[in-house]
Amino acid sequence: MIVRESLPTLKRTTLVSFQELLDNGLSSHVSNFNRDTNTVTFNNGSQLIFMTESFDTDKELNRFRGLEVNGAGADELNELHEATFKKLIERSGTWLAAGDVSPVILATCNPTHNWVKTTFYDRWKADELPERWEYIQARITDNPYIPESYLQSLKANMMPLEYARFVEGDWQVIEVNNRFARYWHEESHVKSCAFNSKQQLIISMDFNIEPFGFIFAHAYQDSEGHHVHIFDESTIEDGNINKACEDIRTKYGQHLWNCIITGDYNGNKRDIGQIDHASNFEQIRRELKLQPRQMQMRANPRHKNSRNDLGFVLYHSSNENAHKTLDFRIEPTCEDTLRDMRFVEADGTGSIVKSNRKEGHQRADHMDAVRYLVHHKSVQNFIVWRQKQRF
Repeated sequence: MIVRESLPTLKRTTLVSFQELLDNGLSSHVSNFNRDTNTVTFNNGSQLIFMTESFDTDKELNRFRGLEVNGAGADELNELHEATFKKLIERSGTWLAAGDVSPVILATCNPTHNWVKTTFYDRWKADELPERWEYIQARITDNPYIPESYLQSLKANMMPLEYARFVEGDWQVIEVNNRFARYWHEESHVKSCAFNSKQQLIISMDFNIEPFGFIFAHAYQDSEGHHVHIFDESTIEDGNINKACEDIRTKYGQHLWNCIITGDYNGNKRDIGQIDHASNFEQIRRELKLQPRQMQMRANPRHKNSRNDLGFVLYHSSNENAHKTLDFRIEPTCEDTLRDMRFVEADGTGSIVKSNRKEGHQRADHMDAVRYLVHHKSVQNFIVWRQKQRF
């Protein structure tokens, strides 16, 4: 099977390309092409099924259940959800009539900053791809049949960032319009920091159906001034409270006795799936055996207000500020948090752009966790103190 994001996209792109192959001689090997089901039957009896993800109307991916195939293709994998890729792995190899033939999954994509980058490109760069996985980088310039005039036109007319991404295959570039984290400064805010057992542990949580995004931080004042250190993060992909608690216990179980839990106030909503309708936060409190006083949530701040507060924190911790009064830093290994700080955008009203959750930086789960941390009194106290200062 070959999968594309939606039926209109499938018809407009993949099926058009396949028709060209038919017109150029492949049709002699095809006995039937059922365009109602988009199923191609070849002369030897094998079949090729064109399918759509249609995630908006089928989030459980029921259309793939019971499907028996021994291979799959994902056209523009960056436009699909990670759950769909996992489903392709699950279904590939289920058609036993193929005999002892190893299943194969092929995918195409453009450079992107979503799950495809972390799953494939980043692991390839680190030489950590699983056995039998392969990443093959192919640029348009590698195609000897592309006219030189077309390549020159791309170079002359494309915006530099788009050219770097789509022509040169640069996975690092991404155009950011109206960054939510104003005054973000890489050299000022990305610095090594680690858990300190002498400081209170603060865990800020954002809840979504999938994933949960948590950050682990310290916020304190000492003889050297004010400090906010985000030193660790967690991403709980299937939004499972038990897994979240196990992750926290494994990392910091001995230091939970006086920790603070803060975060998404919606986590206080009752869960009808629980016998006593306990909220997410209440389930976490019980599972981690915390005291009610350790659960410190406030009503979620409006995006515009928290953007102003975050900008205030970043501005007063920037090396470019002559009156720097805060040490705000994020540990370089907190990749999801750093991605959000770098790339999450704001719309004209100051709200976070979240129109496409397939783009990692538009999920903004860890950005939300940062917002809730800044909204906690440990950081708000600094903001109030700094606003009263005069230089």
